Amino acid sequence: MAFDGIVTKAISSELQQLVGARIDKVFQPDKNTIILGFYLSGTNYALNICTNSQYYRINLTTHSKPNPLNAPNFCMLLRKNLIGLRIKNVITYGLERVVTIEFEGFDDVDDIITKKLIVELMGKHCNIILVDENNIIIDSLRHINSIDNDNTRTIVPHSKYIYPITDKYNFLDVRRFCNF
Repeated sequence: MAFDGIVTKAISSELQQLVGARIDKVFQPDKNTIILGFYLSGTNYALNICTNSQYYRINLTTHSKPNPLNAPNFCMLLRKNLIGLRIKNVITYGLERVVTIEFEGFDDVDDIITKKLIVELMGKHCNIILVDENNIIIDSLRHINSIDNDNTRTIVPHSKYIYPITDKYNFLDVRRFCNF
């Protein structure tokens, strides 16, 4: 099944059931997969985010995967920044294959903090990006420097995150373009 904008929109609306869930586990079983463990109303959930260029997806899962003895750096960074926060919202913009998971919680001195985990599901350009409340990139699974690439977006720590730009029409807004 193709993982297009329609499927992404449907999955993000299904993930709305996790709003209010507290994140309590982060695993990275391989270089392309992140598993987030959530707890909500006595039930544990596991969100599988896979950025493999051929099998990219985001889904709830019950299958466990073996984890390495030493967690990779990106996994440790996600643990440091996300564990204890709650899901505030799950958003997709139009029919783009970008899912934004907003988190909210308290820091060490009880100030409210917000973080976003942006999952880009675009074939060989898949990525998982953690940003702060000002959309400044904390870190990403894959760093992309616009100098090295034909890509116009730079995805490196401490730079501003810019959502992918498209000139395609969204069929959800088709009435706007028709004379009905």
